[in-house]
Parts: sequence; structure tokens; C-alpha cells
Amino acid sequence: MARQVHFTGISPDAFNKLKDKLKQMGLTLQGNEGNISEKGVNAKYNYSEAEQSLVINDLSVGFPASMMVNENSLVQRMTQMVEEYGGRSVS
Repeated sequence: MARQVHFTGISPDAFNKLKDKLKQMGLTLQGNEGNISEKGVNAKYNYSEAEQSLVINDLSVGFPASMMVNENSLVQRMTQMVEEYGGRSVS
């Protein structure tokens, strides 16, 4: 089941750090908006520098990523990274 996640309080510097961390996990975000379709992870993302918010839509995890993470654990990892850089999850 696809998930939506919304983070706020993400400065441009924090977004760049988050992109670097995700790249280490094998997920590349090109620019401030786009699609992820790598290693079984699929999502649409949109970062607004003005609002300092990041919205991830239609997040799903399939094979081979599903061997190591599912949607919930991936969201949990991203939330930890965002909080590390001063952002927070919006419920």
C-alpha cells in the first residue's frame, strides 16, 4: 500500500544533507521535485524551499528493497534523518 509522508522545517542545507544520506541508501533525488524509482522503491517527491517542506507521495517498496525495508521502516529512517537536521514529520 502506497504511503504519503510530509516533513516540515527542512532548510535547503538540511534537504541537501538528506539527499546525500538517501543517496548512500541507493535513492537519488534529482532537484527539488521528481520521481524515485530505484531498487524497488517508488515515490514522487516535492521539496519547497520557500515553505521548507518535503512531501513524498505514493511511496512503495518492492523487490529487491523489500528484502531489507518496508514502507514503515523506510519512513522511520527518513523521519530520523529529518529530525537530525532540525525538521519534523507532519501528521
